[in-house]
Amino acid sequence: MLKKLVLTGAVAVTVAGLAGASWASTTRDAHAGQLSCAGAVSWKRAGAFVGRTATLKGPVKSTKYAAYSNGSPTFLDIGRPYPREGLAIVIWIENRAAFGRPEVKYRGHTICVRGAVQRYNGIPEIVARSPRQIGIIR
Repeated sequence: MLKKLVLTGAVAVTVAGLAGASWASTTRDAHAGQLSCAGAVSWKRAGAFVGRTATLKGPVKSTKYAAYSNGSPTFLDIGRPYPREGLAIVIWIENRAAFGRPEVKYRGHTICVRGAVQRYNGIPEIVARSPRQIGIIR
């Protein structure tokens, strides 16, 4: 179920839910363009959102910029360091400049991330194309 409600001013609220599961919500300030982590779901539930868009949160346990790998990805491992199952955030080289040095910027922080959840080699992942998809909680 997906509902969109536009409130007064420049704030929109999107509410997504699973049958029998808790509701998740996100807000975005149109002026700031920043993701709000209100209502984000734990990274531990990422597998339940495969094939859908979700806002997930958790601690960044490890990071890696694989400059010499195909596509030069940056990985942010949420919940557990790779290769243990957690949630992987992937930032490809064509989007990396917008993030600065994400492997440094997000390391050690608890973040929320919004995007389409997919599985790669059994691990849930979200491809982040814009810094607006990631919010630092602490």
